[in-house]
Amino acid sequence: MLELIISFIGIASGQFAELVDNTMLNLALPTISNDLNIDLSLIQWIPISFVLATSSFLLPMGKLSDIYSSKKIYLIGLILFGIFVTLAGRSEILITLILFKSLQGIGSAAIQSNVMVMVIQLFQKQDRGTSLGIFMSIIGIGSIASPVIGGYIIDNFGWRGIFNFVSILTILGLFFSIFIKLNNPKKTKPLNYEFDWQGTLLSTISLSSLIISISMYTTSNWNVIWLITGIPITGIFLLLFILWEKHNKLSNPLIDLKLFNHKSFSLGSIVRFLSFIANSPIYYLSPFLLINGYGLSSSKTGIYILPGPIMMAISGPFAGKVSDKIGSYFPRIAGALCLSISVSLYLFATILNKEFVMVAYAFQGLGMGIFSTVNTSYIFTSVKEDNYGSVNAFLTLTRTSGNIIGISISTALVLVFVSISNNELDNITPDTLNYISSISKAFILPALLSIITFILTISLKDEKKNKILNFYTK
Repeated sequence: MLELIISFIGIASGQFAELVDNTMLNLALPTISNDLNIDLSLIQWIPISFVLATSSFLLPMGKLSDIYSSKKIYLIGLILFGIFVTLAGRSEILITLILFKSLQGIGSAAIQSNVMVMVIQLFQKQDRGTSLGIFMSIIGIGSIASPVIGGYIIDNFGWRGIFNFVSILTILGLFFSIFIKLNNPKKTKPLNYEFDWQGTLLSTISLSSLIISISMYTTSNWNVIWLITGIPITGIFLLLFILWEKHNKLSNPLIDLKLFNHKSFSLGSIVRFLSFIANSPIYYLSPFLLINGYGLSSSKTGIYILPGPIMMAISGPFAGKVSDKIGSYFPRIAGALCLSISVSLYLFATILNKEFVMVAYAFQGLGMGIFSTVNTSYIFTSVKEDNYGSVNAFLTLTRTSGNIIGISISTALVLVFVSISNNELDNITPDTLNYISSISKAFILPALLSIITFILTISLKDEKKNKILNFYTK
């Protein structure tokens, strides 16, 4: 039992450090901008560079973990993450800060593509839902602690203090990770292994084009030329990637496209992707609604959003345990319903009291804790253990890209509704009711997507194990 606890701490610490780093960095951006005299349009490239590097290396890191073992790639990721977050905290100019955050993103990709896999490998198959639920609780706890701790560190030690704090967390995580013991991990690559460099290049170009085009669109006064050029490039290289992965003769492609023939994997991934597009506006727009719309302070805003991570931390383990007992179908429906309610509540922002945000966040945390836990377990039922790493990396990509798309679309809709061209929401000064109404209308599309997600989830029934086995023996 002690061995299991130490192993779980080693796995959870990496995810916790990565989550804390992302959350605290967002809090620190205004301070970094003032300290280094960086324009707001340029400061955004610090998180963008990190996301770009992380997304580009997720699939390669996932495939490498399938070959060399999750633990080895995870440890390498922690080392890279720790080194470059430390160097980033000592940067004096923007270019070095962006460079070190990009290199840190490579380490983050190695961490994110393996944490969920190692959690699954740490527990027995019959406890998969429970293990993923506990993993979701770590995310909830990190979401609760990060804003509070981050705000204190920035106020008392400056923005460099958060990088030092994350460095310490990473060192502790690395210490515990040495003692991780997984069930039947791979140790060596096969002699005939050939890495899929072509697939890596094509996927990197496609993902980079998507992230850069959307990011530049939102940081360049909504210049549509970025979308006109970026989206087609994304589509072309995505098509080339699919064709390459389908027809290449490599024994280990970057991702096994045959998985998409399985309903639980393909549709399960689609509803996961849609759920992140629909729910990411809550994370991004709620602080603007509370501060600029309702006039709350930053500290009070933190209290209003607290129910979300609390409910996520509670519901994740419970949902996982229930799904292990009765299957994933009804818990998935319950989670998707909660997510739909949370998004739909924002449509009534103009007629509800500001306390509705706390209720919406509670439903959002409850839904995410249930749905993400159980839907992930459902998807992995169609995956052979040899593909755990690459599949986990793919699922992480659906989350990252879904968040980027959801935030960009909702922000664009807000600015359209308030009839301005400036993308800096904290600088606009329309009347309060019009501001609240504009944010409320921006949730029309996310609400529709959440309803579609709910309907698709109802259509995804649990599949019997013998049916899955027959699929792989065809």
